[in-house]
Amino acid sequence: MKKTLKAAIPAAVLAMLGVGTAVAQVSEDGMGKVLPVHLYVCSYVDGQDAGDLDNVINRWTRYMDERNIDNYAAWTLTPYHYGTEQDFDLLWMGAYTDGNAMGAGVAQWLAEGGDLRDDFAEVVDCNAHVGLSSAMYKAIPDNDASAAGIITMMDCEMNEGKRYTDVRSAELKWAAHLTSSGSAAGLFHWFPVFGGGDADFDYKVVHAYANFTELGADWERVANGGGRAVSRDIFRDVDDCDDARVYVAESRRSAQLR
Repeated sequence: MKKTLKAAIPAAVLAMLGVGTAVAQVSEDGMGKVLPVHLYVCSYVDGQDAGDLDNVINRWTRYMDERNIDNYAAWTLTPYHYGTEQDFDLLWMGAYTDGNAMGAGVAQWLAEGGDLRDDFAEVVDCNAHVGLSSAMYKAIPDNDASAAGIITMMDCEMNEGKRYTDVRSAELKWAAHLTSSGSAAGLFHWFPVFGGGDADFDYKVVHAYANFTELGADWERVANGGGRAVSRDIFRDVDDCDDARVYVAESRRSAQLR
């Protein structure tokens, strides 16, 4: 099973998990609170399926509840629009409230989660595990991270001579356009941190939606509502991005991340 960091989602979150209004949650430097995220790239073991995974996740949920762990959120992401490089069945995405929560959580999982790790391994074969950071430019409405049911992501490289300050300025303009046009999307940048090797992109641009209806509304805003021209004017000299992949996200554990 060929897996690439580009095909998966390496550079950082959902923490697509914005809370509060976009203005309140995006910091002065335009990046919001940066969150640690990790991703497993997985395929089902022969004879196993989504029902078997649900059974293990139910046991994992009891494990988390028994320990009152409320600083970690998780989703499974199923590819919907994808290319031939994405040779996997699902992605497990987890996000922590901060780096301290990540460190303590990983230590506890390694010390106490052995049986559950074996249970997961009987159902899914995960041959990539990457650590990421997520910066937010536009929050998901209504403080509801679990509402982010659809995720799109693109791999982007900065144009020659550009710095991330140029990217940040462009993304703030795009976030303002999304807000003024009525878009309900969350907007994030994900950056490679651990495990990906020599990534062939600088960051991933992630838009998060509650459902396909909201995604379709943004498609219309871009294609026929003037958004395409706005995007071209903002980004054409800043970066170069590939086509977006689309994933259906199922919330497995909620947490107040931002």
